[in-house]
Amino acid sequence: MPEARLFNHALLAALRNGDAQLDRGLRGPGPELALLGEAGLLTAPLPVADGGRGWGTEAQGALAMLEVLGALGGASLPVARIYEGHVNAIRLVVRQGSASQRSQVAGAVRKGAIMGVWGADSAQPVQIEHPATGAVLRGVKAFASGLGNVTLAVVTAKTDLGLQMLLIDATDPARFDQSRWDMDAMVGSRSGYFDCSGLAADQACWLGPVDALFEEPDFHGGIWRLAACYSGAMLRIAHDLALLIDQRGLGDDAVMRHRLGLAVLEAQGSALWARQACLAAETGTDRDAVLSTVLFAREAIEMAAHRQIGLAERIGGTSLHQRGSALGRTIRDLRLYLRQAQLDGKLALATACWRSANEAANEDAT
Repeated sequence: MPEARLFNHALLAALRNGDAQLDRGLRGPGPELALLGEAGLLTAPLPVADGGRGWGTEAQGALAMLEVLGALGGASLPVARIYEGHVNAIRLVVRQGSASQRSQVAGAVRKGAIMGVWGADSAQPVQIEHPATGAVLRGVKAFASGLGNVTLAVVTAKTDLGLQMLLIDATDPARFDQSRWDMDAMVGSRSGYFDCSGLAADQACWLGPVDALFEEPDFHGGIWRLAACYSGAMLRIAHDLALLIDQRGLGDDAVMRHRLGLAVLEAQGSALWARQACLAAETGTDRDAVLSTVLFAREAIEMAAHRQIGLAERIGGTSLHQRGSALGRTIRDLRLYLRQAQLDGKLALATACWRSANEAANEDAT
């Protein structure tokens, strides 16, 4: 657990209060991210040697980051999404960056910079070109969360040898296109398209070797951070369902109590899965055991979330579809945030890794 919480009830309440404006697209998440900065949460993921606390980047800070992401997931999933990207980017720089890149990022974050990881490509995949004037990027990133707030981003670009990560300046508003994020949820994440064309792509920008992004168990193991956000949102849903039942005077209704109990069960179970995934990813030493634990946790939490949402809809009814419903908003955001690329492939990988780890354990036993 954190030595001293960097968040409190007032901070989380402020995040929840601002979430309605974010959901309606009335403004961006700048005020909420500023609150995270004031609380010390932006620098917390930096290694201790770089002036941070190592939360999410060093093993001893794993459970602290688990708690932070769960709390943010329960307050505002769009803010949690941007913050998780910030943590992920710092971790990639710590693990793959040069000494100068680590110093650059640590200095920028200490001054309030928001980091991001933008890997999804649009119909114009980002690639490195080599004209006579020097290497440059061409193409457009999609689903770039935090547009207008992220200042340094880790992006991926195709090369003849594989996928190369680069560290780029993400502050030029002429490169933003938020109009193409036409979704019914996670509006406040300010996701959209970012045109990388013309940005320098010399080796000073390269972050690690080709295909370093896919190094395991970090690549899939990092999904534990998403699991923490999911489980935090599910705990919030359970809490809000209890409030809704009481407000309607149905606290003594046996059916409602039963449904609420099941909804709480799904949330508590998901929190346990998220903790197990965190510990496996941050302290485990066996690749296959880490990957199977984390990916099965993600699958179990998704299944639990859908069961919980079904219960919530039975309890809340049409009220959840009112734009002003905080509970309905959390459910919408969670549904969308649960959607990741190649989910069936992740389950298949989890199963293969589980079989491999199981076989190795049986061989050791004999």
